[in-house]
Amino acid sequence: MKFIVDESMSALGIKKHCGRHCKNVDPQAPLSDVFFKKQKEMEEWALKCDIDEIFNHPVIQGYTDMLQSVGRSIKKICRPCRLLSETFNTEVLSRISTVLSTFIMSNHCVRFLAIGGHDLGKVDGQIEFAVSKKEDVFLPILSTESVVAKTDYMYRDLKGIMAWLDVRDGENYKFDDKTKKRNLYYSGKCQYFRRNACRSAQTDSKRFSGVYAAAGI
Repeated sequence: MKFIVDESMSALGIKKHCGRHCKNVDPQAPLSDVFFKKQKEMEEWALKCDIDEIFNHPVIQGYTDMLQSVGRSIKKICRPCRLLSETFNTEVLSRISTVLSTFIMSNHCVRFLAIGGHDLGKVDGQIEFAVSKKEDVFLPILSTESVVAKTDYMYRDLKGIMAWLDVRDGENYKFDDKTKKRNLYYSGKCQYFRRNACRSAQTDSKRFSGVYAAAGI
């Protein structure tokens, strides 16, 4: 698969991208005891943490700065804060399938990084990371179409937009019970955090369910 990083991303301070391909995925694979132990730890941490302190964390501020730089309101809160808010409301992390559960847990374990997850079997041709440069539409998971501005950053394949503003992933590329290959993309300006996230995803996939992260980008 071909990956294209458009020069328009450099203007936003994003000069390198980091991701993982995971192959031989079994959506029905049993989750390990290590997963449930880590899940409990993360639930307890999320319910006790200070959401205001998190919002002021340098990684989170990097996302809000990017949103503001393209004229978007930070009310479209970045994914890490939204996930924590959902945890506060439900007092439990999502348990939907092995693919989705390990993805969400890896996200929480590396803390504050926005991680996009997509079924590679649904991707057409190539993945391009870029500023849109045209008005477009995007269908988020479990939502209605959103209007994409010319200045919005996103990534897309030949069919459409896969993820938008580091906030939402696309409905047409989401994991399901037939997912065999997945792609995880780690966004953000801090290369150190993104590299650690990649390493964490490979380790966590093995520890949590036996899913193997095969390659990086």
